[in-house]
Amino acid sequence: MVLSGKLSEKLKSEAKALWTEAAEKEFLVSMAKGTLDTELFKNYMVQDYLYLKDYIGILKRIREMAEDEKLAVFLDGIIGDTEYETYKVHVPNLRSLGISEEDAALHQKGQVIADYMDFMRRRLEEYGILAGLTALLQCSWNYAYIADVVSERYPDELVRSRYKSWFEAYTNQAYIESNRKWIDALDERTADISDEDVNVLCMIFKTCAEYENKFWDYLEG
Repeated sequence: MVLSGKLSEKLKSEAKALWTEAAEKEFLVSMAKGTLDTELFKNYMVQDYLYLKDYIGILKRIREMAEDEKLAVFLDGIIGDTEYETYKVHVPNLRSLGISEEDAALHQKGQVIADYMDFMRRRLEEYGILAGLTALLQCSWNYAYIADVVSERYPDELVRSRYKSWFEAYTNQAYIESNRKWIDALDERTADISDEDVNVLCMIFKTCAEYENKFWDYLEG
């Protein structure tokens, strides 16, 4: 038996409740309202920087494994976009908070982040490229979803929030389009996979969403 419908539709269905839960996390609500303590936001930015470094590393490992030229070109684009966001956007934002890239690199990675990255690496090596693409997509798609939901829920507060740019970064058209290309690329490569493979990828996607929620809880203390 092969997959009925698109894999992306099943993945979203599996994670929807967790994404909805994430959009209600106090950390994100406080960001939208502009009331989040600056030190908590600084810690988030440092931890997210450490996460992005590993995220890029996993993307590059997937690129090493890719034998299909079309997939390789797609991955080169994703790696370029992620490195741009990290070094041209994230690092300057860190500096604006008084944190250099060197200082951020000296911080200890939160255990939830370490466990999360280890999970993604293991699934990539165990199940291959599709597992890696599915795991990493969850993060990008998750952020687009929660940023959109929270922005719609607190529009008046967000206008005045000092964290407004965070929400704009994940709701802008370029980010949405990048996610759409990723979703389409995964759907194209999973059109004929078995039910067993679908179940594996859904497990990976859902587990990654669970890790994301643990991360927000960790940030709240």
